[in-house]
Formats: sequence, structure tokens, C-alpha cells
Amino acid sequence: MTATRRVESRSASEPSPWRSRLLASVGLALFGGMGVIVWLFGYWEPRVLPILVIEVEGGLHHHSSELLQQTLSERLHGGILTADLDDLKSAAEELPWVGHANLRRVWPDRLLVRVEEHRPIARWNADGLVTAEGIVFHPLSRTIPAGLPLLEGDDKRAPEVAKRYQQWRDELMLAGHLIQSLSVDPRGDWRVVLVMGTELRLGTGPVEERLARFIASAPQLEAAGRPLVVDLRYSNGFAVKWASDAGPQVRANSGRSKRSGNRG
Repeated sequence: MTATRRVESRSASEPSPWRSRLLASVGLALFGGMGVIVWLFGYWEPRVLPILVIEVEGGLHHHSSELLQQTLSERLHGGILTADLDDLKSAAEELPWVGHANLRRVWPDRLLVRVEEHRPIARWNADGLVTAEGIVFHPLSRTIPAGLPLLEGDDKRAPEVAKRYQQWRDELMLAGHLIQSLSVDPRGDWRVVLVMGTELRLGTGPVEERLARFIASAPQLEAAGRPLVVDLRYSNGFAVKWASDAGPQVRANSGRSKRSGNRG
């Protein structure tokens, strides 16, 4: 009987065990080498290419450039190539008076920071300020400007309150009046106090119409005395509470019949 021996041939495309091990070793070495290079770059880059100057542009009336520079310096990690500008932008905008910040690298060692500060139009509730766009922020009490009017309401309604304040401020100014405070309570009840001391109760209904009614009647009211409260929450008229030296409380109307219970 003749014995036969089968010889198995290995495909040329199938790697041998030693070749696989070699490729794995080379890959591991390359990966490790890249890690070393990244580490060396991260270690040496801030030392070789440091940021030496933080230059601030833009008006900073309440937060000095020095304070902003100090804040950014404490948050700065890396050199001119690796500094995290998004993180530095967040750090700048965490300062209460900073509304918007934009940062860019200036070769070889300078960081340029452009800043826009919040511009408040009024105080907001107990300890805040509000911008024309209805942005509420809370700075240190010593940095709050004096003489601003007071707006009050829920923070979610700040854009609406700020918008109405600006509209009503202009309308009342044409009639010779200035707003001292404007508020809206959780029920949506609007109230305006004028600098002259008169309180306007506008209620929850058609407040624009009611304010217009007061403006149209303001000359006659002032000629009659000193009104303390003008309650405009009636369908066709208003009730007036006068100062003690200006006579009894009276009720005015637009010449049409009123339903005294129709207030809102």
C-alpha cells in the first residue's frame, strides 16, 4: 500500500502569525509614539508659544479691563495654538455686566477680546437690571446705576415688560409724564406709578386702550387737582382718588353709560 501525504498550501493573502504580531507591534509603537508627541506638544507649546498679552476692546464701564484680563488669565490653559477660546468666551460672559464677548488669536502671543456690555434701561425686581431686549442680569448692588425706573414681574415676562415700558414711556413722555415704576403681577394685572406720584391701575384687559384714555384725560385731571390713584379698569371711564387737599374721590367717564362692575 502506498502512503500518500497531503500538503496544505497557505493562501498568499492570509497573513502568517509572525506577520500579524509584527503589524500589531508596529501599530502599537506608532500609537504610543503619537501619544508621546501629543504629550510633548501639550507640555512645550504653552512654554514655547505662550499668550503674553490679553487685549480688551469695547466699553467696560462697570467691569474694568483689568478684572476681565484677570478672569481670563485664571481660566487660560495652553498657548496661542491650544487655548480654548470657547471656554474663555464663557468665562468672560459669566461676568454680570458682559453681554457678549468675542475672542481671537493674534500671532504670535496676543489674545484679542472684544466685549459688548449690557445696557440696562431699568432696575428689575429687588436686585436686578433689565435691558431693552428683556435680558435680566444681577450685578453687584454697588454697580447698579442710580435713577433708573423700576420694572417688576416674573423673569419669563421680562421681554414683554421691557417692551411695554419703552412704548408707554414714550407715550407718557409726550403727555409730560415720566414712569417711576411699572409692574405686572402673576394674574397679569398691570400697574404704573408716575414720577408725579399718581398710580395708574390698568388691570388685565385692554391695557393699551386704558392708558390712552388716561393720556387723553390727563390735562383735565391735573387741572382739577392732584390725583393719587386713577383706576382705569372700567369699560368706559375711570375712578380717581385725589390727594387729601384736592377734594373728594370722583368718577369720570367717556360720555357713555358705564357698568361699574365691569373691571379687569
